Amino acid sequence: MRGVTIERIRMHRDERGKVFEPLGPETLQSGLLRNTHVATMAPGAVRGSHRHRSATETVVFSGEIRLVLRDLDGASEEHLFHDGECIRVTIPPGVAHAFVNAGTTDAFIVCFSDRVAGTDPQEKVQLV
Repeated sequence: MRGVTIERIRMHRDERGKVFEPLGPETLQSGLLRNTHVATMAPGAVRGSHRHRSATETVVFSGEIRLVLRDLDGASEEHLFHDGECIRVTIPPGVAHAFVNAGTTDAFIVCFSDRVAGTDPQEKVQLV
């Protein structure tokens, strides 16, 4: 979808577990991050199902997640990501998005935004 980027993040694994870098240095050094929040998702739970008027969000997640996107023209697409993958999605203003935990265990998402929480009106969009 135009303006949306989806990247697989390289995870380093050893006997202690996994580690990854959720954001690259260019994002961290940009000075544009204004909000970060973390959410867990129970199996079957939906997060999002809205669009932002002016915020760009970068969302990092791991788990069996179905991502649903719809732009202002009504074009939509879905992606299914598998447990064990770590994914980074950047979503521009105006693109509706929903994250669905399609797995049988909890998943997590970390959201980074270029707007302070509560300053960018959200429009609810029925995606799932």
